[in-house]
Amino acid sequence: MTTESAPGLPARIAHHLREQIITGEIPMGSRLNERDIAEQLQVSRVPVREALPILEAEGFATSRPRRGSVVHTFTLADAREVFDLRRQLEPLAAGFAAKRAAAGADTTGVREALESAAEVAADLPPSTRNSDLHDEIMTLSGHALLQRMSGLLSGRVRWLFRLTPERDTPSMWQEHSDIVSAIVAGQHDLATMLMAAHVERAAIESLPLLEGRLPAEAPAPRRRRATA
Repeated sequence: MTTESAPGLPARIAHHLREQIITGEIPMGSRLNERDIAEQLQVSRVPVREALPILEAEGFATSRPRRGSVVHTFTLADAREVFDLRRQLEPLAAGFAAKRAAAGADTTGVREALESAAEVAADLPPSTRNSDLHDEIMTLSGHALLQRMSGLLSGRVRWLFRLTPERDTPSMWQEHSDIVSAIVAGQHDLATMLMAAHVERAAIESLPLLEGRLPAEAPAPRRRRATA
């Protein structure tokens, strides 16, 4: 990255850190040290300082007294909340996308994302390819407010996908194919119902897997010992 601050640089830094958190390169509970990050990315501390609140607003980091920003510990409660919102937002997006397709909107993005999601690509893990498909459906929905709400959710969905890689199976690819087919055909009700069933199945299969991988709640911050 550039050594000088530039428009959009904090967002690019936030994106870089977000990807490292999602992949586990930066572990949960780790401190996000401004100086270390600035040195690593060869930027000043100013855009790093501006990037950290972006991660905090998205739920990837938490600001703690005397420790600064710390990577959020993803919990079972977080996972349940993600599915709570997915159950509401994603069927809506699929339905709106089908309506727009019926009205002549370009469906190239979702069709290409579907093809990519079923491919075995070394450079793109399944979690990223699956998330890209869901993001393309949200984009095709053309619903600005829905997209803004989903924007805060998208990163956590990708985090969830990365934590349950064994769910990338032919049956899930078929569900994706059926959803996209309904959208491209402009079948609003069918696209909505298929997406609702898809998300519900993901919750049923994912949450038991996550019970052995995630804490029920985030660990309490350590208290500093009082000096005598």
